Amino acid sequence: MAPTKAPEARAHHFAPQCWLAGFTETGQKAARLWVTDLKKRKQWPSSPHNAGHRRDFYRVSDPKLDPVAFEKAFSKIETVVAPILRSMYEEPRHPSDEELVDLLSFAAILYVRVPTFRPTVLKMADSIHRSLLSQALTSPASWAKTLKKAGISADRPGAAYEDVLEFERKVIKTGQYSLSAENEWYLLRGFKAVTDAILPSLTARRWTAVVSESGSFIGSDNPIVMDGPRDRMIGFKSAEVVFFPVNRHVLLYGTNTLVRPRTVTRRLIAEHNSFTMLTAEEHLYSHVPDFCWLDEAGKYQTDWKLFSKEKFQLHQPASAR
Repeated sequence: MAPTKAPEARAHHFAPQCWLAGFTETGQKAARLWVTDLKKRKQWPSSPHNAGHRRDFYRVSDPKLDPVAFEKAFSKIETVVAPILRSMYEEPRHPSDEELVDLLSFAAILYVRVPTFRPTVLKMADSIHRSLLSQALTSPASWAKTLKKAGISADRPGAAYEDVLEFERKVIKTGQYSLSAENEWYLLRGFKAVTDAILPSLTARRWTAVVSESGSFIGSDNPIVMDGPRDRMIGFKSAEVVFFPVNRHVLLYGTNTLVRPRTVTRRLIAEHNSFTMLTAEEHLYSHVPDFCWLDEAGKYQTDWKLFSKEKFQLHQPASAR
């Protein structure tokens, strides 16, 4: 009798359970985890197993490939980092040099596997596509050259210069057109970005740990975030600082130059939690429902229902918006 095939996992964790466990009461996967949904304005008790996932989020559509190849790859990465995450929960501290290497690899992968990465990379691809199309349509000769380079016949239906020019004017430039992609498109580009840009940029930074004895840091569904000048686009190279909450006790931050560690106070923890709230896509993860944060006026708060991204934006000086 043939062995029974294990059922395929359909709930794919973009926030790994081994990482979410660090924001529970005990650091265990089975422990309670509070989830706060900033968009739906709801909060509920959950667990690492039941939080931070979407159905078939990494499932591959290409029939020639293993449909859960990426989910398996992520599991292998988590196996390496899980003992480090657990150790740093039990003994909050700055990671050793060896641990930091694995944590930064994990952080780089974490950045490209969460939902917030997909609209970002698609927006970049869409911008490049529009720019290239605009350049190709500069003249009939430039369009003919583009078709030839792509191996497309000039008499193919819809390929005529006038037709595409009209499509660009009536559809693309009016916002009626947008790109879409399969899961594997995002994942392959994510892994390439990790190798080519993200991980090298992270490892080049100076990393410092902020340790909360009370374990009051919170996490979010957008765990690796950057901060810098408000008047320009921020990337892993240009960011003044990159934040990575390892667990509720330890927050890592990487800078381009060595900086003096700040004294850890309740207000500093609340300040970091506010930044986590501002950069989250939807969900926050915490070991208690009444975590601390600073409102737009810099006032210490513990009621998340008072938080509003719009209030923060309105409170900023006009020059900073």
